[in-house]
Order: sequence, then C-alpha cells, then structure tokens
Amino acid sequence: MINSELTVLLTLISLPFLIEKGREFMRQRTLNLQRPKRNKTKVDYFITSLLISNFILQISFAIWLKPPNIFRDIGLPLKTSATSARILKETLTDKVLLKKLESYENRLIYSTYGQEALLDCSYCYHLTDYLIFILPNITWSYVIMTSILGIVTMLKHKSHWRTYGVIWLLGSGFLELYAFLTVDFSKVDSEGNIEFLYCNLDFYRRLSFSMLTLAILFFDKIDERNDLETLTDITKKLEAIIYKSKALDLQRTIILRDSNLRRLFVEYYRRAEMDDNTIELDPEYKEAKAKALSKLNVENLTKEAEIYVDGIIKLEELETDTDLAAGIQSTSSTTTSSSSSKTKES
Repeated sequence: MINSELTVLLTLISLPFLIEKGREFMRQRTLNLQRPKRNKTKVDYFITSLLISNFILQISFAIWLKPPNIFRDIGLPLKTSATSARILKETLTDKVLLKKLESYENRLIYSTYGQEALLDCSYCYHLTDYLIFILPNITWSYVIMTSILGIVTMLKHKSHWRTYGVIWLLGSGFLELYAFLTVDFSKVDSEGNIEFLYCNLDFYRRLSFSMLTLAILFFDKIDERNDLETLTDITKKLEAIIYKSKALDLQRTIILRDSNLRRLFVEYYRRAEMDDNTIELDPEYKEAKAKALSKLNVENLTKEAEIYVDGIIKLEELETDTDLAAGIQSTSSTTTSSSSSKTKES
C-alpha cells in the first residue's frame, strides 16, 4: 500500500507549485473579470455536457457501482471463524467462489486483485500473473479518461488542461501500480479490515477522475497576454495590412498607365458594381444578411473595442511609433485618391 511517508513527501514536493499556480490563477481571474465574456457555442455546451456526464459516471462507480466484495457485504473479515464460515456458506450462492474462498491464500488474492481475477484467470499461478490479468481493465479506464481529456481540451480556453491532465493521469496510474507492487499481505487483514486493496484503489481512481473532470469543467484558461503584448500583435497585423495596401496601389498605378489595361480595369469594376447591386436587391440576400447581423453581439463587440482603444491611449510606447501612423495616413490618402481617379475614369 501507499504509506503515509510517501504521501507526505509527494504533498510537500507539489505544495509550492500548487500555491504558485493558485496565486497566478487568482491574479489572472481578477483581470479577466474586467473583460467582456465570450459567447458560448454549441461545442462549448457539448463539452460541458460531456464533462458533467463523465463526473456523474465516475461518482456512480465510486459510490454505488463498486467492485464486488462479499466480505464487505456480509461484514466478515478474511480470517473467519467457524461461525463466520458458516454464515459465508449460507449467504454465498456461487459455489465455485465459495470453494475458492475456503483457502486463506485465495482470500488474500480476492482482497488484493478482486473477484474477477480469482474466478476468471485460468493461467494465474503466481501473484504477478493476477496483476497482469487485471492490468488491461485498469488501463482501459485510463485510456477512456485520456480520450475524454483529448476531446474536451480541443477548446482553446481548456487547452492548458491537456498537459496538466496527462500529468495527473500518469501520476495516478503510477501510484496505483506502485500500490499493487508493494502490497504487504501481512497487513491486508489487519484489525478485521473489510475494505480491501482492489476496492480501495478502484474508489480512489474514480475519485481522481472525477476531481480532474471538475477541475476542467470550472477552471478555464485565462488570457495571459497583457495589453502591451496584445497591442504589439495588433500593430504587426496593421503593418502587414499597410504593406499589402501599398503593393495593391503600386499594381493599380502600373495598370492604369496602359490604355488597354485601363479600359479592362474600368469594365471589370463596372460589371462588379452591377453584380453587387443585383445581389443587394435580392430578397433572399437581404433576409440572410439581416439574420446574420442579428446573431452578432454588437454590445460585446463595442466593449471589446473600448478596451483596446483605452489600452492604446494609456500606453506611451505607441506614441513614438510614428511609422505606423504615417503608414495609416498614407494608406487612407492613397485609397481616397485611387477611388476618385476610378470615379473619373468611369
């Protein structure tokens, strides 16, 4: 079994990390409360339903659907007396199991590796064989939980749980395997214990899965980027837009210098304008456009814009970035001139 010294050691090792992560989460959550909330999608509701269903399933296995334990049900210890053995014979209807439980060694195997290993393992002659027999079922439960972890962490605001969840599952699996490998059979029946190793580990495994599920459900990823990093990203994207706009202006200038290309250019935009007018007058298009606009949360978009504008005003770093401002002004002026020239040509 896992002794108290190992539990205390693991707790002391992980405690500083957990405290720091908790403090960091609270700081980021305070900042996140000031930002507009993101609208939930159908995928969000599906992930939430999956997590809630998995939590209910794990709790059901931990509390109501426990592995069979005849000694717990009757309330008898492994070292039964003659009277207790008679009660066991009167209660147990499975004659094969009753015959196997007549041996004290088989009772130890029953308490350590479970009823299924004792009854169904035909090749088990050593304790290691019983462990190998039950490992596939235990591993399968971890595989299912890992699959659920992979599905729910596909969302961006839960993606950070993929690393933490894998570490959690690996740690739980290691501790469970360590408990099976270091079991002390002399203490299995200490003080009339009727809650055995196999049942206890199954309970803690389900509890571990349910705790991980709850953590993923309630603790989403906080945007760890500060205002300066966000605005720097916006600046880079704006610069890319400016460069592309200048390239388009240069291309348009070259085209308009040639008379034949200029004629094709004007005809193309005339046809495009006519097509746009035809589409805008179509009733189905108007209905689809109104429906799409009704789904937009204008208030939320306005709040996000106000937050970014306030950040730009407060940050002094952008005051010296005159290249970006000049690029925006030049782009706007060239766009205006090109549109006027286009009007004259038409």
